[in-house]
Amino acid sequence: MAMNESSAPKGLEGMVVVELGDYVAMPACPRQLGELGATVYKIETIGGNLHRLDGPGFGMPELGMDNPAFDMSNANKKFLSVDMKSEGGRELVEKLLERADIFVTSIRTPSLKRLGYDWETLHAKYPKLVYGQMRGYGDRGPMKDAKGFDATCYSARGSLLMSIPQAGEHFQPGNMPAAFGDWNASIALGMGLLGALWRAEKTGIGDYVSVNLHHMALWAMQVAVVSQPFGVPYPKNRKMAPCPTNNSYMTSDGVWFLICYGSYDAWYPYVMENIGLAEYAHDERYTNCAKINENGDVAKVIAMMEEAFAKHDWEYWEKLFIEKEIPYARCNTMDDVMQDEEAFANDILRPIHYDSIGDKCITTSPVRMKSVGDPVITRAKPVGYDTAAVMREFGYTDEDVARFVEAGWVRCFDGEAPESLEAPSYGPAM
Repeated sequence: MAMNESSAPKGLEGMVVVELGDYVAMPACPRQLGELGATVYKIETIGGNLHRLDGPGFGMPELGMDNPAFDMSNANKKFLSVDMKSEGGRELVEKLLERADIFVTSIRTPSLKRLGYDWETLHAKYPKLVYGQMRGYGDRGPMKDAKGFDATCYSARGSLLMSIPQAGEHFQPGNMPAAFGDWNASIALGMGLLGALWRAEKTGIGDYVSVNLHHMALWAMQVAVVSQPFGVPYPKNRKMAPCPTNNSYMTSDGVWFLICYGSYDAWYPYVMENIGLAEYAHDERYTNCAKINENGDVAKVIAMMEEAFAKHDWEYWEKLFIEKEIPYARCNTMDDVMQDEEAFANDILRPIHYDSIGDKCITTSPVRMKSVGDPVITRAKPVGYDTAAVMREFGYTDEDVARFVEAGWVRCFDGEAPESLEAPSYGPAM
């Protein structure tokens, strides 16, 4: 008998996820699962994750409990502070794992083995448990147990840093936004975990899922990987872009924009007719992409288009692009992004209220489920904020909690939390 839709769980309600690790790439994955309805237990050390201190490195002040830098990858979780090496700490974690559907970590394999939380050990104890590991590098090779971060494994080693800047005499590496690869890797890990969970539900057997930042970088750079052996240079020079109709240009009032017609031969006549270069629209010297690249005319076509676009301001061109349905986008700065109506209308940017700094935006998960809708977001909590409540949830008494705290096995939050810490955030009113 089919379940009534109104009484059915929304999204991932009922799924239990236990996470152990630090920084961004791995924690951002369960954050997304939490937005889709899963219950996420985040295990930190007694001192808490180092990521809690990353605000200044991201260019934000240190604000204690008002910490958007930590919320980005840690919203919608329950926060436990546990000494994983202690008798009581291990006892509590075992209870969590007995209930869990997924265990996900970013700790390196040698450390996991010393703790007894490696894949082989946990799979033997909990055969149905899905095990996920975010890595810097792959499971094999000389770097398999090396420390790995977004900046090193993804942006630098994956060549993104050296591919984005404009090629030229004064070429230098670019400045990648922090955690750029982490967010992409987190989505891939989520896909793998849900795939393994499907298998576990069908077979009763859990699986090991790994994603590494180095692999994610080269996945994102596939066009470069395939084209480089054919002589395509990286970094590129926009004045020599192999497809002039998929390139950036500047208007008379200094606005940079990009148009995107990747099929040059099909769209070249249409573009030229609409930007004031109709006399070249059917000029056989310029109508074939392979030909203009072989004979060097690609630079000439780009120069002609540059001159045409420089004759009018942005208002003129945007009106024309919309009218003629030419795919375009202004090359936004972050100042522009924070004023983008599209981002707020679609609940991509969500204002979160902080007592000390007012409303500040974080980005919602890009994955949506109709049963969930615009997700409710709750802020990340201080170290050990939920330890006592979760222990009671698992049958521990207040006396047990006090005993665990006194023994140093767990840490419970004992400070005063601002009212906004517990206030959930909702999507825009429809």
